[in-house]
Amino acid sequence: MRCLQRKNIVVLGPLIENHPMNSKVQTAVKAVLILLSIYFTYRIYNGIMQPIRFQNIESVRLCEVTEQLENIREAQLAYKSENGNFCSDIHTLVGFVDTGFISIIERKDTNFMYYNKVYQKEMSKDSVMIRLLGQEPVATQLFGEGFDANSMLFIPGTDSLFTMNAGKIVKNGVEVATFEVSAPFSTVFADVANEFPDAFNKVKNEMWSIGSLTQPTISGNYENSKCKAD
Repeated sequence: MRCLQRKNIVVLGPLIENHPMNSKVQTAVKAVLILLSIYFTYRIYNGIMQPIRFQNIESVRLCEVTEQLENIREAQLAYKSENGNFCSDIHTLVGFVDTGFISIIERKDTNFMYYNKVYQKEMSKDSVMIRLLGQEPVATQLFGEGFDANSMLFIPGTDSLFTMNAGKIVKNGVEVATFEVSAPFSTVFADVANEFPDAFNKVKNEMWSIGSLTQPTISGNYENSKCKAD
């Protein structure tokens, strides 16, 4: 029985090795392995490059969005100088820039003599003389000729409005006017969310903003010095 089994192995071995079907299987396996190798190489490469490509997009949009945020801040400061408070509605603010006027004021430090009844003598008192020289269109004064005020309405590259609000807080016993305007990342990067899902999911709850409703600040929460350098 042992001899018979050994003989069968010797005879069948070459047949298996030379069988045409076995050659096709080997070729198919090699092809599958090559495809898998290409697939996993692409996945690794894409995993490395996706954050880099998203970061490049983010850098461009940082400059575009924050330029508009800073334009809105300038408009808010002008609005407050004329109305005493910040504006809470983006359409109203844009209308102010589009058709409103800024007072041109001259301030001059001066002093005058007056009679102090307590000390019973002439004394000097400092004062500020304010003189209205005229008015100038808001858009021209802030941004120059030909500025399109409506460009401040929408987050660049989208059809969505900037989110804006205004209010008042009490700081150290003093009432302070505040405002905040923001551009949510879920809107800024909505068009590339499917292309860069991992990178998008990491930042979708963040935003770029200027001002604060809870703190007396008009600063932004971003760093865009490279934009201004360029």
